[in-house]
This record gives sequence, structure tokens and C-alpha cells, in this order.
Amino acid sequence: MDLSKFFDRVNHDILMGRLEKRIEDKRVLGLIRRYLEAGVMVSGVVVERHEGTPQGGPLSPLLANVLLDEVDKELERRGHAFVRYANDSNVYVRSRHAGNGCWRG
Repeated sequence: MDLSKFFDRVNHDILMGRLEKRIEDKRVLGLIRRYLEAGVMVSGVVVERHEGTPQGGPLSPLLANVLLDEVDKELERRGHAFVRYANDSNVYVRSRHAGNGCWRG
């Protein structure tokens, strides 16, 4: 399973809220916020970023892990075996039926 456009759609405020629960140092939080909001160059022009994380950087997988921690906990609660790195996951179930119903409430 790959969460399509995950890195492009990360909500900065939600991510920062989750980080604030784990990180006390305001300087580190400020640095991460600036990293998230840093513009990207498109055809030689800097474009502001209001959502998403820089792809290919070493911090993006770590930030994805913070955001997707609740998904991991839900998979664990349901007893599923899984492996996840950033936005890519493999969920292992015992039957096709279990796999088809994996994401239903």
C-alpha cells in the first residue's frame, strides 16, 4: 500500500501539533516549521509551500512516521502484522477476506 501524494499533502499544523506533544524544545520545533514552509524552486521561480514536506530529504520519512503512528497503532490493535517505512506499507493478513476488510470500521 502506498499513500498516494502523501508527502505533497501533509498538513503542517496537524504535523506540528503532533510534534509539539513529543518535542519540548521550541527552537527545534521552529526549525522544523521553517523546513516545512521553505519554498521550492519550480522552473527557476521560488514557490511558497503551505502543505507537504520536502521529498527526498532525510527528515521527511521521520515526519511521516510521526504522522502515521496512529495508523500503526490501529493496525496493531486489529492484530495485523505489518511493515511500514514512511508512506509505504505492507499489511499481512491470513485471508483475502481479511485483507478486503482491513480498513473498514
